[in-house]
Amino acid sequence: MKTTMNESPTLTLNAETHSSKEETPSSQPNHPARKTTIRQAFSTLLADMERSPGFYVWVSFLIAVIFLAGYSLLMSLIYSMEIFEFSLKIPWEMMVSNYIFLVGSSVGLCLVVSLGSVFGLKRYELIGKRGLFLALISIILGLSSIGLHLGHPERGAIYNALTPNLFSAMWYMSTLYPPYIACIAVWYWLLARRDLARTAAESEGLRAKIYNILALEGLKAYAYERMPLQRWESKLNRTIPLQKLGLSLDAENADLSWARVLGTLALISGLIAYTIEGSLFAHTEARPFWYGPLYPIDFFLGAGFCGFSWLMALGILTHKLKREQFSEAYRTLLSEMAEILALLLSAGVLFTAYKMGHGLFEPLKVKTVMLFLNGPFSLNFWIFEIAIGLVLPIPILIYSARKRKTAGIATASIMVLAGYFVKKYDFVVASQVYPVIKEGLPSYFPAIMEIILIGGIIATFLLVYTLGARFLPLKEEGSHRGPVI
Repeated sequence: MKTTMNESPTLTLNAETHSSKEETPSSQPNHPARKTTIRQAFSTLLADMERSPGFYVWVSFLIAVIFLAGYSLLMSLIYSMEIFEFSLKIPWEMMVSNYIFLVGSSVGLCLVVSLGSVFGLKRYELIGKRGLFLALISIILGLSSIGLHLGHPERGAIYNALTPNLFSAMWYMSTLYPPYIACIAVWYWLLARRDLARTAAESEGLRAKIYNILALEGLKAYAYERMPLQRWESKLNRTIPLQKLGLSLDAENADLSWARVLGTLALISGLIAYTIEGSLFAHTEARPFWYGPLYPIDFFLGAGFCGFSWLMALGILTHKLKREQFSEAYRTLLSEMAEILALLLSAGVLFTAYKMGHGLFEPLKVKTVMLFLNGPFSLNFWIFEIAIGLVLPIPILIYSARKRKTAGIATASIMVLAGYFVKKYDFVVASQVYPVIKEGLPSYFPAIMEIILIGGIIATFLLVYTLGARFLPLKEEGSHRGPVI
């Protein structure tokens, strides 16, 4: 075969090798086939944007907010964390309250999902994948919020392992969250693995490879070939009857059986960790409003608020925006969840009344209580915590559940989330005023940089969920495309 003077010597091999390189368009960077492939991909993207412009506008907005938060974080690294205006008198502010809110949301979501996977209420299995995906991203971003507030969270991880303090509640809390995250992640994967494998089989090219990797297709055969798994499993069977428990790798429903095991572990570790987190505040004698036995209960109750509210709000909005019809089973489940949330909110109203009324008769707490009732935090307390977060959603949820109105359920759920977010902010900030600040708190508002950073964390949460709802199996079984009802 004839070669030109400009060809590389490495190409002057035998004719067979040279012709094979010519027959591989992808090996030449400027080949027309490569340009055609890029052009086709770009055309597909433009066509998709024309079909669903709202999706790309929404994603672009979230990315813009995240970049703005990244700028805020970068400035804090360059000019120190003082740009967040952390006060020596009120060192814990919105980043701490956001951490409590997101971690509580994760534990609440885990609690609701466990009703199906762990406790055997089959109807709650419909929301398993969506709930676990939300629980995973909320716990990760919640811990990121407190990590950014601390500045050097890696030091806590290092010394938590090297110098454990078995008498510290914080040590137990920080030790329980990593296995909780791992259990939630594997739990979701076990529920979604078959859907991922099905999507891989129905796809081709790079998309099929990605879903095959996510489903770990072929891993079992590879593991049996490379490692003595059968021998290990036979030895383990002598101690634990895996086959009778349905946990053998060859069992028909091994994924669901292992999902129940991991769900139980996640639920136990999550509830213990979040209850201990509430006890961290309850043991702080220097802040009288925190001190006492009430807040572990308050944290547990708030986790229930968030778990039901996130699942109903985002589940309904996702169905509406994707124009998916609600199955009868899912609509019935939403009505049931709305009634349960209304019951929890009623208990929340009584608990708040007792907490505030009891505080009025305690000399060390009364000043802080008055900050909520008739002070700088009274607007947040009466409008957001009480009206929007507790009282108004109850009749809306009951009416919408009886009439099976999904729009009303979603609206009330969003109100609960907004009210609870403000409640956690007030709980963290207002409780630090007395006895440190003797003259009270005439005016206080979070720094703009802190607000931007928190906005970026929330935007990241929504962006990851948006992409997950588009590319991962989160849809409730029984849902299908059709007109919106």
